[in-house]
Amino acid sequence: MKTLFEFENVCYRYPGHKQLALRNVNVCFPEGEKIAVVGRNGAGKSTLFLHCNGLYRPLCGRVSFRGRPLAYDRASLKKLRQQVGMIFQNPDSQLFSASVAQDISFGPLNLGLSEAEARRRVLEAAEICEITHLLDRPTHSLSGGEKTRVALAGVLAMQPEVLVADEPLASLDPWMRLTFFDILQRFYDRGKTILMATHNLSVVRYWASYVIVLQEGQVVFSGTPKALLTNRTVLEQTELSRVWWKVDPGFDEDEEERVLVSTPSSAESTDGEGKSFQFSADGDWSI
Repeated sequence: MKTLFEFENVCYRYPGHKQLALRNVNVCFPEGEKIAVVGRNGAGKSTLFLHCNGLYRPLCGRVSFRGRPLAYDRASLKKLRQQVGMIFQNPDSQLFSASVAQDISFGPLNLGLSEAEARRRVLEAAEICEITHLLDRPTHSLSGGEKTRVALAGVLAMQPEVLVADEPLASLDPWMRLTFFDILQRFYDRGKTILMATHNLSVVRYWASYVIVLQEGQVVFSGTPKALLTNRTVLEQTELSRVWWKVDPGFDEDEEERVLVSTPSSAESTDGEGKSFQFSADGDWSI
């Protein structure tokens, strides 16, 4: 398994804060995986991601990309950000042009591409994200879900090797989530890597191939979803067990994609009609 990013004893503190947002983080992100990063609000997920494309610089320790420590001069950061695209938690943070087409074209034009090539990339990314009908719309008039797709199109137009998505599902309805994951799958199928911060345990259980768990600025687990699901110690330490009720030691990746959920106080939870609650592929259990 090749290492994409490596964090070595990384610490970070926000200006004016006494407490560290990241504390001695040591973790490797494997290349060519669908990586889910989970943890409670304030655990350090966004801070970790902002180190991946050099927007934040460690207070101590170092971050490496494909075996080379990050450099923070302008030319090095430009090269890094061509390879590592990021969707922010709030899409308004990265939409600033007058129209959708102008916004998507901003990155390609900054790469020094010709107007014709930039236009081709805009149309290709817009088609992938199903927003061709929005190209002439002003960005401020878009809905939350539309803004997320436009932000994704802007990143895809840069043709990065890595996509970093910071809780991108929040503004998407269930139908658009399906479209979003279809877009991600096509990106992944081209040999790319995806990092996604999420509170949605269905994403961890059914989408991710690798999981990293953060707690109070530290990485407390990294491994496969199966390894996390069967690790009672980590689930209890992080209180994931409170929302991911069942630790199933017999879990098998070849089993039917459905795990029975039970609460700590009973073997099986039921609703008012006596039906079992179940965690399934179309579920939406979140933390």
